[in-house]
Amino acid sequence: MQVIDFRSRLKFKMHPSSINQEARETLALLLPSFACGCVENNDFVSLQEILQQMDVNVGNYDGFTAIHHACQNGKFDMVKYLMSKGATTQLPKRGCCSKHSNRHFNIIKILKLKGATITLEPLRIAMDLIKAVKTADYQLLRAWYLAGVNMDYGDYNGRTALHTAVRNKDPYMVTILLEYGAVPLVKDLWGRTALDEARINNLSSILKLFHPRFTDKHHPAAQ
Repeated sequence: MQVIDFRSRLKFKMHPSSINQEARETLALLLPSFACGCVENNDFVSLQEILQQMDVNVGNYDGFTAIHHACQNGKFDMVKYLMSKGATTQLPKRGCCSKHSNRHFNIIKILKLKGATITLEPLRIAMDLIKAVKTADYQLLRAWYLAGVNMDYGDYNGRTALHTAVRNKDPYMVTILLEYGAVPLVKDLWGRTALDEARINNLSSILKLFHPRFTDKHHPAAQ
């Protein structure tokens, strides 16, 4: 793959007095995209030069910042470097970097440590969790768990990832969701819980996972 030398492309910026106002404005629009390119190529030297000419939190034409790009591409060292330069993990246009980190667990952990929060609406998170259950995407589930989301978010019908795991008769997935904090007592649009689903379908292997914490009416979790 060809590596782009951003430094050679940006030499003229080192002499701002030699370019007119229109060129300066054009350069200002291009720098965020150049910064993202440096992130992709792990070019710390060029990135350092670019950041001397722009705010690290300025996004490109799509509102995508250098740190969002680093998160999405799993560039852990880049994420740390950009944070040291003042990059924020919470930006109005693109939301939190955590949602762009996907399966890069080390990045999610450091973002969480720095106080990043998920701004994606609960419905979209629920749909993503349910899709992960249906496709047995354990890494994506873990990524959402590490990001600190509520594993009991429901879809348009109020059905959760745990509802889906029970319907799929998947004890292993149910076990994982319980470990991540999911509760089988959340009611869907029809007032049915994941526990109800297991009982109605006589799924003894799954009911064992719910007992006694969620089946004993005297237990706090079953109230």
